[in-house]
Amino acid sequence: MSIHKDQRLPTALIYPLVGVKVNELMRSDFYRTEALWGTADTWKTANRNLEYLIRRHGPNLNRAVVLARDIQARLESIFLLLDDLCAVTCPWCPDPCCLTAKVWIDFKDLLFLHFNGHQIPPGQLLANLKETCRYWGPRGCMLPRFARPWVCTWYLCPAQKANLRQKPKFVQDKFIRTVQAIKTGRKEMEAEFIRIVS
Repeated sequence: MSIHKDQRLPTALIYPLVGVKVNELMRSDFYRTEALWGTADTWKTANRNLEYLIRRHGPNLNRAVVLARDIQARLESIFLLLDDLCAVTCPWCPDPCCLTAKVWIDFKDLLFLHFNGHQIPPGQLLANLKETCRYWGPRGCMLPRFARPWVCTWYLCPAQKANLRQKPKFVQDKFIRTVQAIKTGRKEMEAEFIRIVS
């Protein structure tokens, strides 16, 4: 897909779906029920277009970049806790969520990865909803924590929630506050990106 410099945010720019505008798609039910960019071509196109827009709008995206860096710092602050929760639950889980969940890298996840200069995974987690995550391995997720979809970070299974409740109250409160701040930051980062490139 070529992008002309006189275009505003074109139809299907990031979500390569004919006739759907980005902000319309993000509000639709389809956004939450279909793996986006499941084919190798659509994955490459989405990332190439996003790279182009970030280069093109460079300094105007400073606030979005600052938000992405704040999200990264907040994520780092909870990774040790998440690793601990995983270590005491995941190896013995009879039904790993990684095998049954239908999740994928969404638009906010891609913005976060691009703004922070993280390596983009070679493909979407799922090509379609009949598959299991391509990054699940015998020892768990093969993606670095930063490259995983946000939903894979904030979701705690019942066993992990029970384990978290055994932690000191200040640890629980910090986790809850951090997760909420990341959710808010992701929304603001996305909104700022769309405001600038539209």
